[in-house]
Amino acid sequence: MSDDVLGHFVKFSNQTSGQDKICRVLQYSSQLVWWYLEKRGFSTSYIEQLKQLQSSLSLARKYFSLGKSVEHMRGAAVAIHINDPILRYSITLSRISSALQFLCDNVYLFSRLGLLRLDQGNLLSVSSKLWLYADLLNIIRVCYEIRHEIKEQIDRQESNIRNSKHSFYSTCKCVMVRRPDLVMDLVKNVSDVWLPVHASGLTQLSPGSVGLFGTVSSVLGAATIWQKSGKL
Repeated sequence: MSDDVLGHFVKFSNQTSGQDKICRVLQYSSQLVWWYLEKRGFSTSYIEQLKQLQSSLSLARKYFSLGKSVEHMRGAAVAIHINDPILRYSITLSRISSALQFLCDNVYLFSRLGLLRLDQGNLLSVSSKLWLYADLLNIIRVCYEIRHEIKEQIDRQESNIRNSKHSFYSTCKCVMVRRPDLVMDLVKNVSDVWLPVHASGLTQLSPGSVGLFGTVSSVLGAATIWQKSGKL
């Protein structure tokens, strides 16, 4: 491992967001692994250890969420001044939803520690719904940005390609090459949205599906933080 990569990893892991992403990847990947081992009939004791690891990592991430509600409210205060109305409302409302979600997670943690006596199940239910709202708003935002990029790409062309199916797909490909961050963001949010959908009881997914969607969204989220930490 080169010194640059090692230094990059140190900066990444020293950030609270980086530590949270590492725990999140391990949390959902351990769920995916124990589901697979359970299907294959592996030792129950080993599967229980993985389930305990998943539970411990989930609780650890509640500690990392302390103070995040303030961070997201600050983000909402900045986003409210964005000129584009679609971006302004989608980002602002997403930030507010995330802030309230993390606030619920903080109260849930205090309840788990015995500092408050509240209905923990109700707190998790409200948190899941707020998580869902934030993810849906993020999907709306990234789809709008991709649509804007495609429109700009079409406008750059010398000839009219709107009626050419092949040309339109070529345009989309150009956008994907030029803005891989938007594609990655879309895949991350579409994968992530199934987690609160399942947690809210709107649909029932297998532990393997939850583990897979969670692992994909977590890895892509970690990749985003990794790229940003390299620019610090």
